[in-house]
Amino acid sequence: MKKNFLIQFVVVSLFSVTVKPIMAQSANDSVKIEITEALNSWNTACKSGDVEKLMSMFDDSDGIMLIGSAKGEINKGRVEIKRWLGQLSSFAGFSWDMNRIEIDCNNTTAWVFVDGKMIVNFLKGGQKITPYRFSAILIKKNAVWKWRLFDGSVPQSE
Repeated sequence: MKKNFLIQFVVVSLFSVTVKPIMAQSANDSVKIEITEALNSWNTACKSGDVEKLMSMFDDSDGIMLIGSAKGEINKGRVEIKRWLGQLSSFAGFSWDMNRIEIDCNNTTAWVFVDGKMIVNFLKGGQKITPYRFSAILIKKNAVWKWRLFDGSVPQSE
């Protein structure tokens, strides 16, 4: 009797230890897929210069921030961000070649790190490609991932 109980206890313990990480990993994987889709949508909207589409991707909070890589590019709140994005889209479209994407998340918050290149296509012609990286925080509201923070930087050349 004690032997059966011990065997059952060990089997149940092993099963619960094995199943939980697999289930958690599956949930994380689906969130990572959703965040990757959000990154692709962001990239497409930036490239087209669609300010309204970009603004729809941000959370409604006035606490949202978009920080660029140049001095003074610190924008907080919907009004500042929309103005800055409008200025950018008036002369160029931006996109990213995302070589490395790191995503960590819990149920409703995701932290993203992207390393790669920023591609600037000037409306008057010409293109500039620069090493670039950014980090972002997204939150899930009503089943949609919304941007709360974008923080970009140009890494120093080695």
